[in-house]
Amino acid sequence: MRVLSFYPTKTFKLILEFENSDYRLLDMREFLHNKEGLMKEIINDIEVFMTAKLDEVAGTVMWANDVDFDPGILYESSISLDELINNDSTKNKKARGLPIPKKITKLPDDYESEISRQNRRLIKLLRGL
Repeated sequence: MRVLSFYPTKTFKLILEFENSDYRLLDMREFLHNKEGLMKEIINDIEVFMTAKLDEVAGTVMWANDVDFDPGILYESSISLDELINNDSTKNKKARGLPIPKKITKLPDDYESEISRQNRRLIKLLRGL
């Protein structure tokens, strides 16, 4: 299991994309709550935490202080975003009688939003002036 991409948040969480197209959330403070040394730096210093980068060779996340984790451990210790979203919002929406949206885990590579299409048309128009 490899990490393909991730997004670090300022609340010490990682949103991880794995090679099986699963998006997962990992709370690093819960994951490392009893750790010492270099690992403790990751959850006590936001500047160190935000130095996270993708190690494309190992398929994992690594930090500037040379700490990294086995991607399988990251996967096992995190929760699926689909599960998190469905458990929380589905209950609330059902209780209020609201429609439950279909879940989308990844947009197609060629996806273009309506705003992007309008911006592209506007740029063409401006270039023609």
